Amino acid sequence: MEDVSRLPPESSPQESLASVTLLTTQHQGMDILDAEECEELLRNEVVGRLAISDAGQPIILPINYVLVAGSILFRTAPGSKLDVAQRSERVAFEIDDWDEETRTGWSVLVKGRAHEIADEWFIALCEHFEVEPWADHIPRDHWIRVSIDELSGRWIFRGPQETTVRKEFL
Repeated sequence: MEDVSRLPPESSPQESLASVTLLTTQHQGMDILDAEECEELLRNEVVGRLAISDAGQPIILPINYVLVAGSILFRTAPGSKLDVAQRSERVAFEIDDWDEETRTGWSVLVKGRAHEIADEWFIALCEHFEVEPWADHIPRDHWIRVSIDELSGRWIFRGPQETTVRKEFL
């Protein structure tokens, strides 16, 4: 995967991440992941779930994505995800993983706005990233950018002895 040192003129990575709201509320049986841990997990995954509102009804859809300079980027075909992006609606994006044997796991939640990428320069840049949908029978020629306005992550564990498992799991 290529590294990008800047976004198009709309914002720089530093500006994007500086404006992110990190939620830090503690919950029983959970550790709060910091922003760096959340971003690392987002960089290491390739499939997540996008939550949108479609005709007033909530739906959650799997997407292949890449984290680039403080934004979630993915490809889509015409349909509900593109419609939401064309209206710049608020969305949620989530990734997670768990270990059934130890009953531990983590989740990262992003809240932001979806935007269709229309700038040809930015589209050409997006094409350099390996974001290939698993379902290849429908062309997905539209790129969507989800801003990261709020970021939260949690590590779920069974007790104090699980803290060493967390470090190995991440």
